[in-house]
Amino acid sequence: MNFRNWRLWLGVGVSAVFLVFLAWTIELEDLVRALKEANYLYLVPAVAIYFVGIYFRAARWRYILSPVREVSALRLYPVVVMGYAANNVLPARAGELVRAYYMAQRENFSGSAALATIGVERIYDGLTLFVITVCSTLLLLVLGAFGDVGEVYRNTGIALAVVAGVILLAGLVVITVIATNSHTMSVVDRIIALLPEGVRPRLRNLAFNFIQGLSILSSPRQHCVVFLLSLPVWIAEVAVYLTVAYSFGLQDHLGSHLNLALAIVLVTATSNLTTAVPVTIGGIGPFELVAQQTLGILGVGGAVAASYALVVHLVALWLPVNLAGLAFMWRENLSLSQMASSPREDAEADEQVIKNRGAGQCG
Repeated sequence: MNFRNWRLWLGVGVSAVFLVFLAWTIELEDLVRALKEANYLYLVPAVAIYFVGIYFRAARWRYILSPVREVSALRLYPVVVMGYAANNVLPARAGELVRAYYMAQRENFSGSAALATIGVERIYDGLTLFVITVCSTLLLLVLGAFGDVGEVYRNTGIALAVVAGVILLAGLVVITVIATNSHTMSVVDRIIALLPEGVRPRLRNLAFNFIQGLSILSSPRQHCVVFLLSLPVWIAEVAVYLTVAYSFGLQDHLGSHLNLALAIVLVTATSNLTTAVPVTIGGIGPFELVAQQTLGILGVGGAVAASYALVVHLVALWLPVNLAGLAFMWRENLSLSQMASSPREDAEADEQVIKNRGAGQCG
């Protein structure tokens, strides 16, 4: 990891601001008390469920990758784990690049195509979270779980949900058009023709491979399959959050097990949608604050909500995948710095392929 990277320090700084604000909203003595009173035995099944959820992610990635390269979910599993570990410690969600380009190197195909498949993942993660947010919020409203939340907060929430939905659907439409329109490469060629001649072959090759990586979106049936494969991913994630919630007895704060389940669905969605913006290291800070505020709106005390958010994020999600990622890297005789160099090496390999093609044509 390059400690002179300004993105790293920006991420650390933003995380610190959010954590300081979180600490300002609660009594630290109450936070310590809530942490001491929690039953940490629930973390054992929670972590186990999390790693099952990663298998669902690998299975979904296998399907999205299938038009480009057939790779089994079990072979993808350690790559997903290492990518998530890299995401947790590198700035600007650079773990996505690490995962894409390391996978492409290992399986001998284009990194830009692999990166496009991860783009499809992220769009469908956002879409799935948006759907479960809307459903859980409506049910909580019917059950009266929001209590005396002001009309301003409610209208703001509705407005943000509409904006998020429009952005996600627009992104889905754009990548679908790119994947299915037969004239996409013609448009790309016209744009590239405006650029210096020396960079045209490489950019065209990158664009072609990227479009190939989107080819799983070529039919409505395939869209449905990707969405259905996204559901167990997030059901498992909700199950992790819910299991840890019982560590802190949140069901007693929310009145019933049904209210708890719906509240945790909402917390899962809001915290993950917030951390999708790549401004921190591993989402630390925004995740905890948004999870605490979401639970606070539903009636959970600030210190209990904050302690829950810290444990579910750092202990159940962040630490285990980092340790597993390091173990897989050790098994593969890799370091984080080696994996982080994969995007540059893959781009150089693509460029060499283009040069070789040009030399063959000249001969």
